[in-house]
Amino acid sequence: KMKFGNRGMNQPCVDLRTTRCYITPQNHGYAVDNASLPAEWTPLMVNANDGSNEGIIHQTKPWFSVQFHPEACGGPTDTAFLFHNFVRSISEPFRANVTTIPYSLPITQRKVLVLGSGGLTIGQAGEFDYSGSQAIKALRESGVQSIVINPNIATVQTSSGYADRVYFLPVTPEFVTEVIMREKPDGIMCTFGGQTALNCAVKLNEQGVFEKYNVRVLGTPIQAIITTEDRELFAKAVDYCGYKVAESSCCSSVEEAVEAAQQIGYPVLVRAAFALGGLGSGFASDEQELKALVNQAFVNSPQVIVDKSLKGWKELEYEVVRDASNNCITVCNMENFDPMGIH
Repeated sequence: KMKFGNRGMNQPCVDLRTTRCYITPQNHGYAVDNASLPAEWTPLMVNANDGSNEGIIHQTKPWFSVQFHPEACGGPTDTAFLFHNFVRSISEPFRANVTTIPYSLPITQRKVLVLGSGGLTIGQAGEFDYSGSQAIKALRESGVQSIVINPNIATVQTSSGYADRVYFLPVTPEFVTEVIMREKPDGIMCTFGGQTALNCAVKLNEQGVFEKYNVRVLGTPIQAIITTEDRELFAKAVDYCGYKVAESSCCSSVEEAVEAAQQIGYPVLVRAAFALGGLGSGFASDEQELKALVNQAFVNSPQVIVDKSLKGWKELEYEVVRDASNNCITVCNMENFDPMGIH
């Protein structure tokens, strides 16, 4: 038995075979429990408002039933085709496996926290202020309250009229946690603030802040951020996709870096992981230059990556937009004017 029931002439129902939504007339206070269905039966329709079952279908035999009124006397006739399906299943009976598409109700957000870009430096330049501003606009258009943390008053996203509330605070785990405790957002965007916001989000996830305060990470998952920031994990992911990566080694001490450089062969590229773009990085042609770069990199990061040098190679970039349904669009590709090792 349902708490209120579904009644009226405008109840939306999703056909799980196609995920197309139909408007239906309903007047019922009970619904089938999907968990109670026998093995050979599967849900056919689901209510787009409350997720309750609105129909069942046999996986191989031409049997199905719906909870609403397809005849729709005095109401919408969107699902009148079900009668044609019924007649055809009787006049032309045949066995066919039913395929349904996984479906879940869209999760709506009430209040979203946006981690801002902070100081504009390499690794978090003006493009993050722009993208963050666009995210705030999108939230406002969707009727979602936006909260921004950004200590930089000279950014567009902190201007009056953009976000519903702005905190001019450092983007650090301590301050972000305090804002979460005060504002109680149900979502957070971590990818519109450059390297500082990404590092902060990873730390907050490690500390269990998101889980503790029931804050959902919107957009790129934290694990994906970790995979792209940790060069060793990123190299494994690229290799898994069947593409080549430059020979590299992740090191946590100067001795490990020296040994890795000897195995790879000079010249090598030294990079600091989890650091602002290019910070603490450089090329080393011998052991002396290597030690100087590694000591500098360890100031900014607990991990150093020693890569085979690709200095002088042509550098190509692709801008790809990907949505939650794994649809990918290549917006553009670019060939850098300078070869690798300059930019």
